[in-house]
Amino acid sequence: MLEAALAVFGQKGYHAASVADIIGRAGIARGTFYLYFENKRAIFEELLDGYLQRIWGAVSRVDLGPGAPTPVSQIHENVIRVLKVLASNRALNRILLRHAVGLDADLDRKLDGFYDRLLERIEGALSLGQGMGVVRAGSTRLLAVCVLGTIKEVTAQYLLGAPGQELEQEGAALEILEYNLHGLLEAEQP
Repeated sequence: MLEAALAVFGQKGYHAASVADIIGRAGIARGTFYLYFENKRAIFEELLDGYLQRIWGAVSRVDLGPGAPTPVSQIHENVIRVLKVLASNRALNRILLRHAVGLDADLDRKLDGFYDRLLERIEGALSLGQGMGVVRAGSTRLLAVCVLGTIKEVTAQYLLGAPGQELEQEGAALEILEYNLHGLLEAEQP
């Protein structure tokens, strides 16, 4: 049922999709659907919860202990893992980035909470980096929003774009990381 719902939501969008579409795609009776889900929103929320957990699970805390890989390489691996999760499900990305906001107050709160937790994690890492003298001074909240914004926009442009506009994840992760670490300008500027 979840796969059928995902396909229907991805094809039609949340608002245009119906329970009839989902059960038709799944090849099940209406009663079977209602044994598991109260309505269309409930199945959508289950899809969303699982996906947000996969994204969250892809982000590991940077280990600064002896023998650990460099922080930059650990962050690079985090970005690769996040991009892999995002690339694994174009339909959910389309729904999340184009259809989910404004569906209802509870889902908006859920998405806001997810992004707030992600921003807090990025902000914490930036604060730690500032304390170590590795990250430049500045508003860690604003910098965290910039970091998250690059990943969200790359996702929107490449992972939701037309087929053939594929994203090479390792190279993209490196470019995202390079941009967030060094910006646009060459190191030596007058």
